[in-house]
Amino acid sequence: MVGRKSLDAWIRLYALQNVLLALLALVLAEGERHLVLAGVALLLIKGVFIPRYLFWLLERLGISHEVESYLSIPLSLLLGGVLVAVGFRVGSSFVLEGARLPEAVPVALGLILLGMLSMASRKKAVTQVLGFLALENGVFLLALAETHGLPLFIELGVALDAFAAVVLAGVLISRIQSTFGHIDTARMRDLKG
Repeated sequence: MVGRKSLDAWIRLYALQNVLLALLALVLAEGERHLVLAGVALLLIKGVFIPRYLFWLLERLGISHEVESYLSIPLSLLLGGVLVAVGFRVGSSFVLEGARLPEAVPVALGLILLGMLSMASRKKAVTQVLGFLALENGVFLLALAETHGLPLFIELGVALDAFAAVVLAGVLISRIQSTFGHIDTARMRDLKG
C-alpha cells in the first residue's frame, strides 16, 4: 500500500487484505464455530461493506483519487521495507508458547508498523483512515496467530467497531470537505492558534 499513488488501489488492496485474513481464519477454524463466524463477518464487513462504503464516499464527495504524501514514493518504500525488516527481526521475540501460527507474528508486526507509517505520512484523511484499518488488521492477525481465537462476541465486536469507526470517519470527512472544501490534513495545520 505504501507505494501506491491511487486511492482506488489502496481500497482494493485493503479489501484483498481482509479477504486473505478471512480465508486464514476459516482455514484455521478446524470446526470451531466462533472462528468460522469471525471469518465470515470479516469477509462481509471489512472485505465487502467497508471498501464499498469508501468508494461511495469518494464519489459522493468528489475527492481526488490521487494519494498525497509527505514522503516521496521511493522514500515511502524504503521506510516500509525497513519497518517490515524490523517487524521480522523483532517478531520472533513476541511469539507466545503454544502460538497457533508463529510464522504470522512477524507479518502482523510488519503490518502494524506499515499501518502506522501510512497514518503518519499521508495527507488525506481517507488514507489515514485506511492506515488505521491496516493497523487494525495487523492486530487481528496477531491475535489469530498467537491464540486460538478470541471469544466470538469480542471478534464480532471488533469487526463492528471497525465498521462504525469507518462510518463515523466518513461523516467527519464529509463535514471537513463541506467546511473547508478539501480533506488535506496538512492544510488544516494552519488553523492552530
